[in-house]
Amino acid sequence: MFSIDILRSVQRANGKLKKTHIVYKANLTHSRLEGYLDFLLSKNFLIEKENKNHNFFEITEKGIRFLGEVNKLKQISDAFGIPL
Repeated sequence: MFSIDILRSVQRANGKLKKTHIVYKANLTHSRLEGYLDFLLSKNFLIEKENKNHNFFEITEKGIRFLGEVNKLKQISDAFGIPL
């Protein structure tokens, strides 16, 4: 679920977010965040960019589509009273 929380956090921040802000918004430690970021980057749900010596993460179209499908699954599970 943390991967989804990370993607949602980035999406809510106009699609771009620095690592430190992801830590706060997804309620993770820096060390735990690294593994999730590696996974999301490897699946092309996020990309890492640099702007004026600051690195940030940007959600990709694939990441946005994935969140859309997750939301559909959540609606279905809620309709049947099954928590995700």
